[in-house]
Amino acid sequence: MRDRQSPLATLVTLSLLTAVVLVATMFLKLPTATGYIHLGDGVIYSVSMAFGGFAGAVSGALGSFLADILGGYPAWAPWTFVIKGVAGYIAAMVGHGKPKNRQLVAMVLASVWIIAGYAVGAAVMYSPKAVPTEILGNIAQTGSGVIVGFVLTPVLQSTFANLTRKT
Repeated sequence: MRDRQSPLATLVTLSLLTAVVLVATMFLKLPTATGYIHLGDGVIYSVSMAFGGFAGAVSGALGSFLADILGGYPAWAPWTFVIKGVAGYIAAMVGHGKPKNRQLVAMVLASVWIIAGYAVGAAVMYSPKAVPTEILGNIAQTGSGVIVGFVLTPVLQSTFANLTRKT
């Protein structure tokens, strides 16, 4: 992404992608006992597939971090920043520019990272007894994220390809 755009265009693109992750995380959600299930992971996966590791990591880390801060979960924000940033990077490193089946594997691997990361966070912040509940909620969240990501990725890739052809 960065090598095809000016620094200003890169900043604007990353800002827009971060805002989309924020909105998908903060406003497209269902509350659960330990947090909420949202569609932000699917957007992170799609951004990672369409734009690569830098965009996936930055938009995932910042968009999700801001959703925690603004949404009433500030204690989770540092955990989220690292977990979602690394998830975006993992997804891109395994699936960016690859066939759909490889992209699916990338999203699942990033999901496993997210589930493990939040399990560790729950154990540290609350107690090891909180881990099973955290894992179940995150399986549902990342599972929906994989579905959203798998459906949204071709749309985002096509849109990005059309944008770069016109410039």
